[in-house]
Order: sequence, then structure tokens, then C-alpha cells
Amino acid sequence: MIEVLVSNNDRDHYPALIDPADQRDGYVKPWFDLETAQRIAEQTQADAERFGHGSIDTVHVFPGGKLDGHPVGLVVVVTWMDIPEKGAQEATEICERSEPDDEDEAPRYSIGGHDWCWYALDDRLNPQIPFTGTK
Repeated sequence: MIEVLVSNNDRDHYPALIDPADQRDGYVKPWFDLETAQRIAEQTQADAERFGHGSIDTVHVFPGGKLDGHPVGLVVVVTWMDIPEKGAQEATEICERSEPDDEDEAPRYSIGGHDWCWYALDDRLNPQIPFTGTK
């Protein structure tokens, strides 16, 4: 896993860990710390208020205390446009949480996985699709 900045909208960028070998059509699967997940949640909720819930998935973070001294929580994505057809349970996803490799690492959360078309950014914040393994 390596640390990079990722984006999925050419506007916001977030620090994440990625596995360069884990790409789908050139898009990466980022793993965010809880603080970054909270930033993404705030942004998606603000976007939904501004543009409507019909076109914006929202992220929600529920703090859960500490694990080995690191903050943990439950990170959930709601796809509002799927609720009428699929129902609330099927339109809600609990994000995958990583298990830290050692006690100095905090758990990380995969928000949107490959489906959100996250891409890595180079040092000039240009998209790298596919990610070549260099920053």
C-alpha cells in the first residue's frame, strides 16, 4: 500500500492508501482514515443539500470509540436514488474496514470502492488513469 491523493470529481482531493495492483479500468480503490472519511461525509452531505439527494450518494460516519488507541467508527454510504426501487436496506452500504497490519496503524475505510471511479493524482494534482505506481 502506498499513500497518494485521490479524487473522483476534479474538485476535492483526499489522502488515501492504495494498492497499485488493485485497479479496475484504471481507477483505484482508496482506503481512508476516519478523519478523512468524516471530511468526505461532510462534503457529500453538503453537495446533496445543494444539488439534491436524487443524484448524490451521501456518506455518514458514526464514531465508535477506539481500537488499539485509534479512533474507529461505522462508515455508511446511502444511495438515495436507489431507495424507491431497492428499499433503504439495499440502498445502504456499510463500508469495508481494513484490519491494521500493526498496532501503530489505524483502521481505514473503503468509501465507494472502484464504483466511485477514484483516481490517483500526481504531484501537480493531475489525474493518473491508470495509476502507474509513481506519484
